[in-house]
Amino acid sequence: MEEVIHYLEMKNKYYEKFFNISTKFLSETNNDQWSNLQFFVENRERLLNIIRSLDQKIARAFKESNASEDEMNSYRESLKKLFDRKNYLGEKIISIDLQLISKIDTMKNQTIKNLKSTLKTHQQIDTFERSSIAKRIRTKDA
Repeated sequence: MEEVIHYLEMKNKYYEKFFNISTKFLSETNNDQWSNLQFFVENRERLLNIIRSLDQKIARAFKESNASEDEMNSYRESLKKLFDRKNYLGEKIISIDLQLISKIDTMKNQTIKNLKSTLKTHQQIDTFERSSIAKRIRTKDA
């Protein structure tokens, strides 16, 4: 059971790292700094892979554990604290993710609005240029 506890502690450390990089990136986006987006996404994926790997190790260690009911009871409080910490970090990460999703959505909508405005401006310029060319041609022909 000690091995299970060890892996759970490691898992929480990676959740903390996950939380920290998410918090840092949210802070950057609050200052309209998006240059680390790729770095954030790649590190986030690495951390998720490590957490998944630890989940497998926890499951394997728990399965191989031959702890009696009394031994399980002696670890109950430690396990509860570790799971509570994981849940707390998970809730904080979800909160940050929702804020990031909102910021990304706002940025996407602003980009679409800007693209539509640019397209409209280009269409107006094209119309103006065609009109000017047509006037010049008519003036030459006259």
